[in-house]
Amino acid sequence: MAQLTENNQDLFEILVAVAWLDGEVQLEEREFLEKIAAQQNLKSAAEVQDLLANHRTTSSAECYQLLEKYLGSNPNLADYQNLLSAVSSLIYSDNDIATEEASLLTQIQNLNPDNLKDHSAFDNLIGKIQKLYRAGLNKK
Repeated sequence: MAQLTENNQDLFEILVAVAWLDGEVQLEEREFLEKIAAQQNLKSAAEVQDLLANHRTTSSAECYQLLEKYLGSNPNLADYQNLLSAVSSLIYSDNDIATEEASLLTQIQNLNPDNLKDHSAFDNLIGKIQKLYRAGLNKK
């Protein structure tokens, strides 16, 4: 089970958005969110129920914006690992991983500060595009 740190409220907001990513909150996801909220004294069970009942489907882009906001422009490894652990725990809680959820996990893995130490996210993206371009040229 992921342990939330100082950014509890922001991380909880991300988890709720991720739970809605596939269009519905599964029972196991709901239970996971209720447990996290109770452990961290974030919201009462009624508030969590209301949040989950009145939320709307979240897009991958919205989730990614929340992730970037949470991590900031210079994420530290502890915050990154905490985020990855919490989101992974939520996604795997129902043993049914939707395509959107798998894609989001991949995006989170691309935000790993160890991979970004010497390069910005933009530089990493350009590097990946260059590799694809070279691979395409080599096929001709």
